[in-house]
Amino acid sequence: MTQNNLGNVYNNRIIGDKTENLEGGITAFTKALKVYTFENFPYEWAMIHNNLANIYFNRIRGNKADNLETAITSLKESLKIWTFDAFPYERSGVLSNLANAYNNRIKGDKAENLEQAIFYYQEALQVRTFEIFSQDWADIQHNLATAYLYRIRGDKAENLEQAISAYKEVLKVRNFDDAPYEWAMTQNNLGNVYFNRIRGDKADNLEMAILAYTEALKVRTFEAFPYEWAMTKHNLSGTYSDRIRGDKTENLENAISFSTEVLKVYTFEDFPENWAATQNTLAIVYIKRIRGERANNLENAIAALNLSLEVYTPMAFPINCLQTGRNLGNTANLIEDWETAIKGYNLAIKAVENIRLQALNPQRKQEILSEAMDVYHGIVQCYLNLNQKDRALEYVERSKTRYLVQLLTERDIYPKGNIPQTIITELDRLRRAIIGEEQRLAIQEQTRNQGEILTLDQQRQPILNDYTHLNQLKQELNQLIADEITPIDRAFSLTQKVESIPLSEIQSLIDQDTAILELYIAGDSIMAFVVTSQGLNVWQSSAEDREKLINFIKNYRDAYENNKTAWINNLNDYLNQLSEILQIDELLELIPKSCSRLILIPHWFLHIIPLHCLPLKNGQFLYQRFSNGVGYVPSCQLLKLVKLSQRDNFTRLFAIKNPTRKDLKPLLGANLEIERISQGFATEKTIIIGESEASEQTLENRRQELQASHCLHFSCHGKFDNESPRDSALMLADPDGNLGESANLTLAEVFEKFDLRECRLVTFSACESGIIESKADSISDEYVGLPSGFLFAGSSSVVSTLWTVDPLATTLFMTKFYYSLKRISIRDEGSIAIVLNHTQTWLRTLNSKKLARIKDSQKFQQLLDRVFENKRDRRKFQDLLEAAVKRQPYPFANPYYWTAFIATGV
Repeated sequence: MTQNNLGNVYNNRIIGDKTENLEGGITAFTKALKVYTFENFPYEWAMIHNNLANIYFNRIRGNKADNLETAITSLKESLKIWTFDAFPYERSGVLSNLANAYNNRIKGDKAENLEQAIFYYQEALQVRTFEIFSQDWADIQHNLATAYLYRIRGDKAENLEQAISAYKEVLKVRNFDDAPYEWAMTQNNLGNVYFNRIRGDKADNLEMAILAYTEALKVRTFEAFPYEWAMTKHNLSGTYSDRIRGDKTENLENAISFSTEVLKVYTFEDFPENWAATQNTLAIVYIKRIRGERANNLENAIAALNLSLEVYTPMAFPINCLQTGRNLGNTANLIEDWETAIKGYNLAIKAVENIRLQALNPQRKQEILSEAMDVYHGIVQCYLNLNQKDRALEYVERSKTRYLVQLLTERDIYPKGNIPQTIITELDRLRRAIIGEEQRLAIQEQTRNQGEILTLDQQRQPILNDYTHLNQLKQELNQLIADEITPIDRAFSLTQKVESIPLSEIQSLIDQDTAILELYIAGDSIMAFVVTSQGLNVWQSSAEDREKLINFIKNYRDAYENNKTAWINNLNDYLNQLSEILQIDELLELIPKSCSRLILIPHWFLHIIPLHCLPLKNGQFLYQRFSNGVGYVPSCQLLKLVKLSQRDNFTRLFAIKNPTRKDLKPLLGANLEIERISQGFATEKTIIIGESEASEQTLENRRQELQASHCLHFSCHGKFDNESPRDSALMLADPDGNLGESANLTLAEVFEKFDLRECRLVTFSACESGIIESKADSISDEYVGLPSGFLFAGSSSVVSTLWTVDPLATTLFMTKFYYSLKRISIRDEGSIAIVLNHTQTWLRTLNSKKLARIKDSQKFQQLLDRVFENKRDRRKFQDLLEAAVKRQPYPFANPYYWTAFIATGV
């Protein structure tokens, strides 16, 4: 117990070097644990772990992130003994400390850490109530308010109001006379909330922040509390930098003065993290400064940011590094110092990638990337300014489809050596189960409280994801590797770093007759990168054209979602508008005339537009310029990975035909479509699952046959969920209407359950099956939609649709498409796109007379008699044909009928 007491003395010691005192405390508590063991002295063991955690929380030496992890581990040890029933007071203290650790945690997902902190604070408050433990209650309430101040989830404005309310409640207990130190701490934090406040008048809020900081400085003097004094002065500096009232010039000079004073206490040697924060704040003030030479001020800002980044490295402090690296990049941009700007943006990007690694589900990874997309835009532009076009393209690629690229990179990593097949099968199962659970958590993250008005009490509650099952699966996987794989292949690793793809490697993916056109919507322009075997050309639009593009897509979407008839009638005009905005004819001049094949890589909301059908000035469409077809890939890295899984065989068909749904009408042309498609495959190699049998359970029961298929065709209803893209689905059978949403085959389930490594082509004869998430706030271009799931499952090509398609046009299109497909070499790259483009021309130019001859032919009428068991459905289909024939001279000339179909992959 002497060592425990000694540890507490060191922890609370004022005299002597703070760093050494804390190290002395760690030594003392560590020695104490050798005597007070879990088995012999459980209570004391728990107490010492709690004390040890407090020292690690405050520790100056060592890695800050690692110190906090040690504190969290030690606190969780204490909780094994200090249960709620046996030791409620002690347990609540540990919970409060644990919350503090999560509040300040560097590792892990920041959003999740803050929710954990809120949860633990609220748990602690159930014991440490205002009535019984008012001082403890105030301490916890104060820290809870701090968690709300920095909270990421929930409504930001409301979180800040909750923080203000909580701090004001704390001040009823913490008053100037009885608890001056604690009162000043709360005043300081109240100032922080007012500085960040969204509601109310901004100028008033900043004055309230200054008032609170000034109050805090009545106690936090340089002489009595130098560290705390510096903290509040630092906050004042940031507030005066943004101050609206008063003389702007003087406010900025005051801000510089405050930061300069702070650096007398926050030195690099003693408080490196605080020193770095102060350098960053000082830099921001110099950027805004009015007095002095502008060039000198910006040089001072850059110098301060470089100093800050000596501490704020991508690994040690990724969130701070992102902010400071961004500031350095933006500042260097102002003086056209492109190399320094690149340094800042590059550090910020490394930090973003580290932050993403800590996120536990793909939705959070996507949000993190979206929030940092400006740094990618910045570095791309800087490299273009230096005429380093190849490096610019590398960073364009680095910002796209990160999650899917990672999944595909790791999908086919297998251990070497004589590993039993049963172990490989279990390895596959667990990996896919983990991906499926990650998708489920992503859906939960994206759909939580959507459109729901929450009460104040609900808004206060922590928003925690349940990672129990995910952690369980990961534990099972790690155990399998440790027990069954590592003894045979010690080098085996599930994860593999995804390297950026250089221009030379991109060029190796194409032949001399192929060009890649990669579009990129940056912060103030549209960019186009044209890659051929001969080199790289870049086109960049004006800021005005980018604005036109944003307005265009708003109008396009609004019409599609709210006035479908007008959208159909105006679709040709929409495509002409887009062609002008993107200056397609000018872009084509960057592509050698010898190139006969084009691979399109859209960006953001351009994924939902049939770019290959954009009209040209000569009256043709873009795809007609390329005799060997125009297809799509999500990124060059995806192209590389999909090429590795290219399939040559095309003899086994697995088709889903017209699943019976109580809530949906049957697809009129589905039976005819499948009948005609199946004629191109041998009967013994064709599996057709139709009507009530076309369920998810049937797919599960026939998993082996599904896995063996070369062509998987879905003729069914589909839907894209723009609010929750991972809930996008193909609508399978639910004849009685009992299954509801669970009858649907969702994107998340495809990721988890489908293995299509023999498949050459997946085709969706289903509405909205090719739409990709492209909301205004989803600029990370993660390519979330049904095609991504089937590419991950193993198919080398996916044919899908970009809107709610016409049933007759779709039936005719698919019939012709498969007829042509069986007459070419399917193993050739781009063959799917070639046939799809030719089919689009065929449907667009099919005239009324020819359609009438088809309709009236005896052979076709006999076919209709055979495939339509229901006479009413046959009559409806006949009516569709009659109506089409009357749309003279070309029934399907409107782009609505023929442009919806796209080919993605190789």
